[in-house]
Amino acid sequence: MLPQDVHIKGRNVEILPEWEEKIREELAKLQKHSVEPILHARVEIIGTAHHHLGAFEIHLVANLPGHTLTVARQGEFVLPLIIEAFNALDKQIREFSRQKQQQVKAHEEFIHRGRIIRLFPEEEYGFIAAPDGTDVFFHANALKRGLFEHLAEGMTVEFGQEEGDQGPQATWVQVVES
Repeated sequence: MLPQDVHIKGRNVEILPEWEEKIREELAKLQKHSVEPILHARVEIIGTAHHHLGAFEIHLVANLPGHTLTVARQGEFVLPLIIEAFNALDKQIREFSRQKQQQVKAHEEFIHRGRIIRLFPEEEYGFIAAPDGTDVFFHANALKRGLFEHLAEGMTVEFGQEEGDQGPQATWVQVVES
């Protein structure tokens, strides 16, 4: 399956049918194996001033959600150049996906789980016992869902944590449904 928006053009050279076919084949392979969808792809083959002597350039631009990848290659023969450029783009997409997965994992590592140990309903705050034994302050404003009045001591919660002015505090709190 190809990206929805594909532009293939030649500059100083006419795009041959076999070149376009190879480009579409390579794009379909990339789209099939990419974790992120390729939203837009632009391929430009340029016949340089010496293209009659076998000097070509290929420029690839691929837009993924939140990111743009580019590849530029030069060579004598267009078909091998297309393959080389798409291999380089595939490598970039894999690296981008790997980095994105690491960011997600790093974010997940900051999700803590604990139990509410003290509540102060009039002041709308409380404390959570973190797994490491520290008491983590939280305010009613940190609740992701639900009302502060519905909280009870002993409830299990997930929370984000940061160091506040007076010790650890929850940046967000969410009750874990049992």
